[in-house]
Amino acid sequence: MFNKNLATTVATVGLMMTVSISAAQANPNAMTWTVLGSPLQLGGKTYVLFGADYSPSGITNPYVGDTSINEYRSLLCIKKNPLLPAPVGLPPSYLTPGGATAGSWSGGTVLVIPNIQGTQLTSLAVANRICNQVGQIVRGTPGYRMAEFHDGTGIYSGWSFWTEAYDYINGLAQSPPTRYWVYINDQPAANPW
Repeated sequence: MFNKNLATTVATVGLMMTVSISAAQANPNAMTWTVLGSPLQLGGKTYVLFGADYSPSGITNPYVGDTSINEYRSLLCIKKNPLLPAPVGLPPSYLTPGGATAGSWSGGTVLVIPNIQGTQLTSLAVANRICNQVGQIVRGTPGYRMAEFHDGTGIYSGWSFWTEAYDYINGLAQSPPTRYWVYINDQPAANPW
């Protein structure tokens, strides 16, 4: 199990000592996403755009996290299938000002697990195991894992992706909007572990 540590040096009356604390203790926040817009019904299936609400009034912070890991949020899980084509009628992806491809097709289906405390997600392996086990119980199929910031398609995909949602999911359309634990593979400080 990978455990990131943050070393802090403390000087006291001529005594130097190094104290190690986990990054989760140093920054007890993790990144969350929300549902952007309304789900789409295409060909008898439901598609949802999950993503970062990164406008000036938004919450998502993919660099250091935005939600205390002591809080309970839904865990967003995804099962990718390279043979699952983008549905006809899905809005086109777009480039962000930073050059990322946002709003792209994920090539997957999602599973939402409500009421997961961020402190339960002690590693990516643990989060993936939770997704996989619930996927086998609820959907009768393995292969679900925690959704990732870059799960869309295209060059430098990120910030949001479309996915098939198996009709309405528990917690999908609530007011205020539900927030979902999502990890990011290149910004360790934004993850709950």
